[in-house]
Amino acid sequence: MALIKEPGVYPTIAAEAYHVDPCPAPSLSSSIGELLIERSPLHAWFAHPRLNKDYAPKESAAFDLGKAAHSLMLGDPQDFAIIDADDWRTKEAKAQRDEAYVARKIPLLRAQWDRVVAMVAAGRKQLAAHEDARDAFTAGKPEVTLVWREVDVWCRARPDWMHDKLPAPWRDYKTTGVSAEPDSFARQLYGMGYDFQAAFYRRGIRALGLDPDPRFEFVVQETEAPYALAVIGLPPAALDLANRKCEEAIAFWDWCLKKDSWPGYPARTAYVDPPGYHEARWLGREARDALATEHGADARFAQGLRFPLPEYTRA
Repeated sequence: MALIKEPGVYPTIAAEAYHVDPCPAPSLSSSIGELLIERSPLHAWFAHPRLNKDYAPKESAAFDLGKAAHSLMLGDPQDFAIIDADDWRTKEAKAQRDEAYVARKIPLLRAQWDRVVAMVAAGRKQLAAHEDARDAFTAGKPEVTLVWREVDVWCRARPDWMHDKLPAPWRDYKTTGVSAEPDSFARQLYGMGYDFQAAFYRRGIRALGLDPDPRFEFVVQETEAPYALAVIGLPPAALDLANRKCEEAIAFWDWCLKKDSWPGYPARTAYVDPPGYHEARWLGREARDALATEHGADARFAQGLRFPLPEYTRA
């Protein structure tokens, strides 16, 4: 049953209600939209709780750690089940973990909880000293629900934080098991579709008249000590590209819903070009071979190969 009848800002909708989609019609979220254009409509259908009757959210220990840090950082009320066990291998620990999931709690081992507390404390300390983000996750509300329409398509988003006084930066808290150093994290940022999320959220914020030109950033923190943190934004060119992806996803979603058609990958043979780095690597190797030959060296030693080259490729 739909909880929302018209576009607007809804600060009190629970996370469970948001994730099962409280809109009048199956709505588009950033995660579903990114799946739609980066994978296929079939993947988007499969991951949507209003379309796939067998949909079930995934649970994992790694996800629980990030979810717990997210909840604690934002001050969003969440119940935690702290379990005094060394690991999840015992029958008793597994049973307590399963009970926590049934009760909609986040199960954490005692050591994991201590790690989350230390991580969030380190993150808040770094934000307090940050030149641009001292106000992150302060003086506002966590996880409000934004609902808007783009022509016939219902859209929804759940920003991590909305400041009481707008305009103000909108920020999303991400945890990572790899490096949060901005240049290193860029691969994960674009690979995980966070650029799409930023552009999609900006569309909702503008559509609801909250901010004509919203600034959207990611607060990214490592899950390993010393729990380093970085605040990362997207340049205008990247946001423009991501916005075009959003427009494609919205139009495609509208078509799929109206046709009730959810195709997978192309039903014909696909021919793919090599990635740019693959071709560049081989061209570089050919150039080194040519240079070695020009100077009278055996190409196999120039390349550092451990096996002899075919006769026709030797210098």
